[in-house]
Amino acid sequence: MAPCRGLLILTLNLPTAYTEIVAQLTRHHTVWGRLLILLVVGSLLGGCGSLFPRLGLSDPAHTTREDVDALTGADTASSILREGPAASGRVRVIELVFDVARIDLPIDGVRHSRKIWNHVDELRVDSELATRLGRNGLRVGAGSPDAWPAIRAILEATDAQVRRDKLVAQRGLPLRIKLASIDEAESIFSYGRDGRLVGKTFPEGDKLFDIDYAFHPQLGGCTDLRISFEIRQDHGVMTWEKRNGIIRQVPAYDQYVFSDLSVPLTLNMGEFLVVGLGDQSDNRYLIGSRFLTFERSGKRYETLLCVTPRPYQTRGVKRRPS
Repeated sequence: MAPCRGLLILTLNLPTAYTEIVAQLTRHHTVWGRLLILLVVGSLLGGCGSLFPRLGLSDPAHTTREDVDALTGADTASSILREGPAASGRVRVIELVFDVARIDLPIDGVRHSRKIWNHVDELRVDSELATRLGRNGLRVGAGSPDAWPAIRAILEATDAQVRRDKLVAQRGLPLRIKLASIDEAESIFSYGRDGRLVGKTFPEGDKLFDIDYAFHPQLGGCTDLRISFEIRQDHGVMTWEKRNGIIRQVPAYDQYVFSDLSVPLTLNMGEFLVVGLGDQSDNRYLIGSRFLTFERSGKRYETLLCVTPRPYQTRGVKRRPS
């Protein structure tokens, strides 16, 4: 029995019927018996995903298409909306993966990004908030899938640099996109709700673009977003925090959120969020320029972000009997 001891240990958590089969096989020391053991155990491990917990992402804040496909089984958004509740008794868990395109465009007297905004719906944003964003050198809107060919043609005609990523946020946390770091003390000014111009100096930290979100499959697959800009400085230590009833270790940090510039926006299925520099690009102290412009090799660039939320269905888990 010694050669089969490891296999017997593997069967302790298997259903009773399978355990009995393997136990019968292990009483025989024939080559065929051992081959049958390997076939039974291998098929059980390969075909019963519920026997083992689903593997998490090594980096939950950043993953690739292959990582997502491995988790989702390549379920499409249309199939998620088309199918009703799982008839097999499994719970359907729907998550979001975000396609993020960071577009860096040179500012050389002609701002090509203005052509892109001709294909973006900025009326989705409350008019008062849109005016306040404009005073701060920011623009926010929604693009439809039909707008991509025109935007692609504009980018191909310019010296644009495009970086694409697929990002997955930790469950219960917003998606955070790092735009740049503050290496030397930097002053950032912004207009608040009361119309006053306020400035604050940050010795160091990261410039982050946060997206809080809620997906609604029952409403045609629309996604509610709330975007915000923040400066965050990590202390390099971890602390315990309870959020949404879950206690987890998180980095300790100082955070400053430009709360008067938070934008709620709803995207329909397939639409994408667009965030970019407004007409106040010449004022380099405003938040728009501080967050969305940079210099490289003596050349000034502006950044345009296009973010598309895409739902996917994780492998189901068995419902608990009621």
